[in-house]
Amino acid sequence: MRLRPLLLLCILAAPLLRGQDASLLDTFNQAKALWATQGDRVDATARFEQVLDALAPKAASLDPTWTRVLCQTYNWLAVLDDRTPATRPRATTRLEALIALDPDFDLDRTLTSQRLLAIFDRLRATTLAQVQLTWAPDGGQLQVDGKPSALLPRKFLPFGPHTLAYSHPGYAPAQVQVTLGAQDVKPVAFNLTRVSSTVTIYVQPSGAEVLLDGRSLGRTSGRAGADALALALPLGLRPEDLSAAFVVDGLKAGKHDLELRAPCYKTKRLALDPSFATPFADHVLEPIRLAPARATLTVTSAWPGGELFLSGEDRGPLPIKGLQVCPGTYRLMVAFPSGGYTQPLTVADGDSPALDARPMPRLAFLGMEGTQDFPGRSRILGLLQGLGPRLHHLAFETARPGETPEAARSRLLASHRAELFLVATPVPGPVIHEVELLLSTADGETERLRVKPLEDDPLGGLVARLEARPVLEEPSLGATLLDLPGQPGPWVLEASAAAQKAGLQPHAPILQVNGQPVPDRAALHRALLALGRGPAHVLQAGGRACDLPILRAPLELPLHSPRFAYPALLADLRLQALGAKGEDASRLKLQIGLALMHFRDYAKAVEVMRDARLDSGPGVGQGTVDYEIGRCFVGLGLAYRTEAIQAFREALKYPQATLFGPDGPRVAPLAQQSLEDLQ
Repeated sequence: MRLRPLLLLCILAAPLLRGQDASLLDTFNQAKALWATQGDRVDATARFEQVLDALAPKAASLDPTWTRVLCQTYNWLAVLDDRTPATRPRATTRLEALIALDPDFDLDRTLTSQRLLAIFDRLRATTLAQVQLTWAPDGGQLQVDGKPSALLPRKFLPFGPHTLAYSHPGYAPAQVQVTLGAQDVKPVAFNLTRVSSTVTIYVQPSGAEVLLDGRSLGRTSGRAGADALALALPLGLRPEDLSAAFVVDGLKAGKHDLELRAPCYKTKRLALDPSFATPFADHVLEPIRLAPARATLTVTSAWPGGELFLSGEDRGPLPIKGLQVCPGTYRLMVAFPSGGYTQPLTVADGDSPALDARPMPRLAFLGMEGTQDFPGRSRILGLLQGLGPRLHHLAFETARPGETPEAARSRLLASHRAELFLVATPVPGPVIHEVELLLSTADGETERLRVKPLEDDPLGGLVARLEARPVLEEPSLGATLLDLPGQPGPWVLEASAAAQKAGLQPHAPILQVNGQPVPDRAALHRALLALGRGPAHVLQAGGRACDLPILRAPLELPLHSPRFAYPALLADLRLQALGAKGEDASRLKLQIGLALMHFRDYAKAVEVMRDARLDSGPGVGQGTVDYEIGRCFVGLGLAYRTEAIQAFREALKYPQATLFGPDGPRVAPLAQQSLEDLQ
């Protein structure tokens, strides 16, 4: 981005003056008035010294406006010092400081005596030589030895070699090498060659990104000055309502696409026809006003205590309905008293997404044990710290910089900020090629996984296991179905009284569910899973249609499967149980107990499952719970033989109960066999 120098001065001058102490500027002006109008040398000197004491210590960081004030202060003080023999030597010191600050500053020749002017010219000539500059076109940018420099007709530079470069939008830049010695006055002329067109734009709001043919050129900035008045008035705007001029450079022959983007505004696209670049010329467009863009967001939850954060900004407690947001991409997070909900969210103009958040386990990567270096250490650490975007069923955070894994775990446990913890430990050996990942719950249930840091995707297996979720409910329509040869869909062998009352016809195939063909039982099962809570619109042969509720038969959590990360499953089940009631709560207690059995924590599993009260009908129910409790007591050893016998006897009271799912083996024969084994 390039700004015309005059416009740049208009934009910068007032804000920079406002940014400094206004009283200092008053002191400077008072000092000039005391000497120029009253001849009060003593008070004028005192005030100039105040300005000097304030500005000189930070001379290197002053903006151009205040650098000039400091240069003028040195000039005035030199003149005042030169008035008295006792202070006259100090005048030379003032001039030396001025030259060191800005070699190109020219003394006020109406104020400064010829003697001081001669001293000043002699001091400058001892270390500096003169370059006389001409340039075409006007209004470009000058660099001296790679640093921006004021565009002045003459410049004073130290003896030795220098590189001067001049550039201007729409022209090929030029560069000149000069070597300066004592008394040199060297001319340098820049005559640039036109190579492209330019387009100058003013945009409301300031800060818009400018793209040409899909390539970002930067952002507009600042505020327009008086030179934009004629452009702003026809639109009912003030110049300060617009950004400073932004010059789009490098328009070659042909068509071009100009695009402007700003947060909370609709993207503006302009087509620049070939006339903009044929012939090459400078163009100024009418000011561009971007139209506001808005969207609304609704986030609710059945779990209490949720607090919404959008890309780290706290937006308040749930429920939140119709929240005004700017279109864009956010990292949405809901913090619950236990667990969190997180997902990337992209909102377009006019969108009104509505989300229902539920707590998910929060996984905290605590870091790597030890400081030993090994091949791939930095890589695996970076992958672990960037794990969050790959996880959709877990919220993610990392330890604080410099925090040890032990300290991070203690802090997060004390603040209840995480339910899962991940620690990396190099596997010892002559050369370290593996890292062990320890995944654990807040209660200490753990699993270990070894990875090789130099593999293409060393965390792929971990991510797959963390993201895998077992199906814990079997959807059905209340009917017994078969796949029969020659039939176009699952054959209804039997249907419950409720299903028949709703219109399901036994001894006829099902053709569609909610308009989706279901050629077999597997396709029907997938369709019911996708429907969630239903209901299902079922079409049978002969055009018979009906709406059926989707029944949900519980399934047991599979144990010892390499597909799952059981600490993550256990943490998730515990969070679901916090908001569950009735039958749902009892089903979750069974699943939590099974997960604890995976870790062979039988005592804790019994404690949880004893409170479960499930249906006594067919499938996974109360008989399943009692049988699993009996297995836990067997796992605890002979000391609990009596309790195991009692649990298996309770399981016999439910002859229709099954293991695994509604089609699994009956519990009663297995319980009877277990009793005989215990006799």
